[in-house]
Amino acid sequence: MRVCVAVGCNLAFICVDIVVTTVLYIQGSSLEAFEDDIEGFNVRRSLLDLWGMVLLRACLLLGATVGVLWNRREGPRRVGRLRTLATLSSLLVLTYALVKLLVLSEEGGLAYQARFLGLFGWTCGAAVATALLWMMLARARAGQAAGEEENEGLLEVDGEGEGEEEGEKNTTGGKGEKGQPNSGATVGRLLSYCKQDSGLLATAFFFLLLSAVCESFIPYYTGKAIDGIVIHKSMEYFTKPMIVLSVLALVSSVAMGFRGGVFTLLFARLSIRLRNLLFRSLMRQEIGFFDANHTGDITSRLTSDTTQVSDLISLNINLFLRSFIKGAGYFIFMFGMSWKLSLVIIMGFPYIGLISQLYGKHYKKLTKEVQTSLAKANRVAEETISAMRTVRSFACEQREADGYHRQLTDVFRLNKKQALAYACFMWSSCISELALQVAILYYGGHLVVTGQITGGTLISFIIYELELGECLESIASVYTGLMQGVGAAEKVFEYIDRKPKHASEGQEAPDTLRGLVEFHDVTFSYPTRPDTDVLKNVSFSIYPGEVTALVGPSGSGKSSCVCLLENFYSPQQGQVLLDGRPVQSYQHDYLHTKVALVSQEPVLFARSVEQNIAYGLTDTPTETIIAAATKANAHEFISGLSKGYDTGVGEKGAQLSGGQKQRVAIARALIRKPRVLVLDEATSALDAESEHVVQQALNGAMENHSVLVIAHRLSTVERADRIVVLERGSVAEQGRHAELLARRGLYYRLVQRQAMGLEGGATDNVPRPPGAPPPVSLEEEEEWSEEEGGKDEHGAKY
Repeated sequence: MRVCVAVGCNLAFICVDIVVTTVLYIQGSSLEAFEDDIEGFNVRRSLLDLWGMVLLRACLLLGATVGVLWNRREGPRRVGRLRTLATLSSLLVLTYALVKLLVLSEEGGLAYQARFLGLFGWTCGAAVATALLWMMLARARAGQAAGEEENEGLLEVDGEGEGEEEGEKNTTGGKGEKGQPNSGATVGRLLSYCKQDSGLLATAFFFLLLSAVCESFIPYYTGKAIDGIVIHKSMEYFTKPMIVLSVLALVSSVAMGFRGGVFTLLFARLSIRLRNLLFRSLMRQEIGFFDANHTGDITSRLTSDTTQVSDLISLNINLFLRSFIKGAGYFIFMFGMSWKLSLVIIMGFPYIGLISQLYGKHYKKLTKEVQTSLAKANRVAEETISAMRTVRSFACEQREADGYHRQLTDVFRLNKKQALAYACFMWSSCISELALQVAILYYGGHLVVTGQITGGTLISFIIYELELGECLESIASVYTGLMQGVGAAEKVFEYIDRKPKHASEGQEAPDTLRGLVEFHDVTFSYPTRPDTDVLKNVSFSIYPGEVTALVGPSGSGKSSCVCLLENFYSPQQGQVLLDGRPVQSYQHDYLHTKVALVSQEPVLFARSVEQNIAYGLTDTPTETIIAAATKANAHEFISGLSKGYDTGVGEKGAQLSGGQKQRVAIARALIRKPRVLVLDEATSALDAESEHVVQQALNGAMENHSVLVIAHRLSTVERADRIVVLERGSVAEQGRHAELLARRGLYYRLVQRQAMGLEGGATDNVPRPPGAPPPVSLEEEEEWSEEEGGKDEHGAKY
C-alpha cells in the first residue's frame, strides 16, 4: 500500500512539475520565442536552462519510480542506497538556480520580472520536493516488507535498519522507523533531565546570548573603522567604532566565562542524575538479567558511557548553541550588507550539511562498535582481576595478558577507521571552506569595482564569512561529537528503560508468619536456557520447627529450589508458597527479612565486620550484632582481629579465611531472626569442631522455624526431620534417614559414595540393611554423577 501511494505521488508530481514549469516559462511569450531561445541560447538573457531543469528532475523521479514498480521487493532498497546521489542532484539544481539569479541581476530588469521570479521559485521548490519524494520511495518498503515477512515467515531488515540484537534489552524512547533510536529524541531526553536546573539553564542561555550578540557586532564595527580611515580619513570616524569594539570585546569575554562555568556545572549535575537513574534501574532488574549480561558490560555502561555522555553532550551542546546563535547573527549582518554575496554563502550550506550528515552517520556506527569492543576488553580485565588467585595458581598470567591485548587490538583497529573517517571529513570540509572564500573574494571584488559595495563592507563581509566558517566547522564537529555522545546515551537508556521481566515487589506483609513452605508441582528452567527444565513437577513441604534436607547429585536442582524460594526467578509451572501465599505476592523487603540465606560461597562486602553482619538493617544495636556473631561461633575470632568488629574484611572478604567468612554470613542471617532459614552448604568450609559448635547454635535457633538444608555431609543430613532426594530435577524419594537407607534407592547410593570417599573405599561404617546390594565402586559413582549432574553456563550447580 505504501509503495502504491509513493509511486502515485511521484507520477503526479512529475506531471505537475512539467506543466507548471512550462506554463511559467512560456508566460507572456509565443512558441516562436521558444524556438529562438533554442537557436540562440544565451545564459545571460534566456530562461531555457531553467526550463531544462524539469527534464533532469523528471528523469530522476521517473527512473526511481519505474525501478520500484519493476521490483517492489528490492526496488525501494536500491532507491534508498542512491538517496545521497539524488540529494546531490537536487542541490546542483538549486545551486544553478541561485547562480542564474546572480547572473541575471547583473544584466538588469530580467531578474526582477514576475516570469523569472515565478520560474526561479518553482525550480527551487521542485528541487527540494524531488529529494523528499525520492526519500518517500526509499521508505515505501517498510509497510510492504512487514506483510511479505508475515506471509513468507522471513525476517529481513532494511539497509539502514540493520543492527545486532543485544540480548533482551529494551531500547530507548523516541524511535524512528525500523526501531532505530532517534538521535534528536535522545538529545531531547537528555536535556529534559535538566528541567530541575531551569534557573541555571536560563542563566547559561542569557550569558550565551549576550556573548554571541556582542561577537556578532565586532566585524561590523571593524568595517566601520576601516571605512573611517580609507574613505572618510577622519580620526573621529575611526575612534567611535574602536570604542564600541573595545566595549563589545570586554562584555563578550566576561559573558563567555560565565557561560562556560554555568554549563559545566549544569552538565555535571546531569551526569550525577544519569548514574543514579542507571544504578537504580540495575537494582530493579531480575537475577536473570545479570545471568545474561556480563559484569564488565554493565559496569562499562555505569562508568565510561555515562562519563562520555555528560562530557560530550555538555561540551557539544554548549558549542553548538554558541555557534548557532553567532552564525545566525552573522548571517543577518551579511544579508544586510550584500544579499548577492549572501547567496554565495547559501549555496555552500547544503553541501557542508550533506557532508556532515554522511560523516556523522558513519561515525555514529563506528562509535557504537568502539564502545562494544571496549566493553569486551573491560569484561576480560574484570574477570581476570577478580579471579587473580585462580589465574596465578594455573600460571595463566601471560595468556590472560595476551587475550586482553587481542581485545585492545580490535579496539585500535576501529580507532584507525575513526581516524580515517575524520581525516576524510576534515579534507572535504577544508576544501568546501576554501571554495567559498575564493568565490566570495572574487565576486566581492567585482561588486566593489562596479561600485555596488564599499571596500570596508567587503572586508567586514569577509571577516563575517571567516567567522561563519568557524561556526559551520564547529557545528559540523559538534554533530560528530553529539552522535558519539548519543551513541553512548542510547546504550545507557537501554538499561534505564528496561523493565524487569520478573517483578520482585508484591503487596503482602502479614504481621505474623509461621514459615510453612510448599512446592506444588514446580517446573522451572533458567531464562538463559529456556528449553532445559531444571525442575520437573517438584512437590514437597517444609514445616515450622523442622529441618528439611535437600540431597542429590550435582545438577539435580537443589540450588534451583533455593533460588525459587528466594524469588530470584519465577517457575514456568506450579507455585512456591509461603504460608499459603505465592512468594511473588510478598513485599520484597518483607520476604527477604523473613527468609534468610547462607550460601555455599558467601559474599562479603569491602566494609567492616559489623557492617557486613548488619547488612541491610538500620540502627542495629552493637549488642544484637555480638549476640548473632556468638550464635554463629564468630565472636571469638572477630574479637581477636586488629580492630574487632570495626576491622575491614577486604574485597569480597579476602582478609578472612573461608571458615571465618562463612561464620560471618551465618551471623548475618541469624541477626534477622528469620522464620525460614536456608543453609546452602553453610558449614562446608568449617572444621569439625567449628561445625559442631555452629550446628549446636543453629539447632537452638531452629525452634519454631522452617529450615531448609542443602548438604552432602552425612552428619548434617542424618539429623534432618525430612530428607528430599532430587534426581534429574524430580523428587525421587522423601523420608527420614533410616527410612531412605532401608529403601536402598538413590539416597542409599549417595551415602555409600560419601563413605567410600571418607574411608578410602571402605564402607564398613555405612549402615547396610539386610539384603542390600553391594556398594558401588567410586569410579562407577563418579561416572554416574557426571552423566546425571550439570552446571549452568556460569559454572554454578543448579
